[in-house]
Amino acid sequence: MDVTFLKIAALFYLLAGVSFALYVFFQRDVVSKLSPLIVACGFAAHTAALGVHFFQTGYPNVTQFREALSFYSWVMVAGYLVVHFKYRLSVLGAIIAPLAFLMTLAAFAFGTGSEALPPELKSYWLPVHVTVAFLGNAAFALAFGVSLIYLLSERQLKHKKMTLLMKRFPSLETLDRLNYIFLVWGFPLMTLGIVSGSMWAAIHWGSYWSWDPRQISSGIAWLFYGALLHGRATGLRGRKAALLTTFGFCVVIGYFLWGEAIFPSRHGGRFD
Repeated sequence: MDVTFLKIAALFYLLAGVSFALYVFFQRDVVSKLSPLIVACGFAAHTAALGVHFFQTGYPNVTQFREALSFYSWVMVAGYLVVHFKYRLSVLGAIIAPLAFLMTLAAFAFGTGSEALPPELKSYWLPVHVTVAFLGNAAFALAFGVSLIYLLSERQLKHKKMTLLMKRFPSLETLDRLNYIFLVWGFPLMTLGIVSGSMWAAIHWGSYWSWDPRQISSGIAWLFYGALLHGRATGLRGRKAALLTTFGFCVVIGYFLWGEAIFPSRHGGRFD
């Protein structure tokens, strides 16, 4: 049943992506209000999928890779909806909706079965650690989205091309400010995710830090985003900030998607 809801969510995200494309490229203003509603419908179906999974298994939908993909996209879409209704940034959905579609599609393509929860994960630390960690990653995904829009806008302005696409974008100042806001939210959440994960590791494995590949990658990402946020606070702006934000997210999402295959860790189900 949870997979059925997940497929419905993926369909809504796909429809939303098409709708956003009509809004951005063909100036269909009527869909500017419809597109976020389609995303919201997908989010509702996605929430139902996570809820059904929880009641069927008794634990959050985060312990397997396919489950983590689903939860990551759900948190990301939730963040987008909050941002849209606060800032009316419809164009950001043109990036988030297709990304959410691909992630939910991959989530049920990797398999549909639920496995028994390892004893090490039967802890109240699981929802705490996972929630703050994914909230941080979702904030970085939103920062990535506005950075892409910034880079495209800046390129068009540099070549003095005021296209139909440009008319749909917020000002460069607004995009740069949103980039900073998302980083300000994402970095503390990532920090809490690392701290809660380390405390959990100390309780179960007797060590706060075991040089697990995921711990190492998280530490590197934390240092990178910390340096980026420090740079933003001390004058880093514009194109350089957008490029660094884009690079940071690509590294984070790249390890999230392929890291366990290259560098197996306890996060991949090895709890020895």
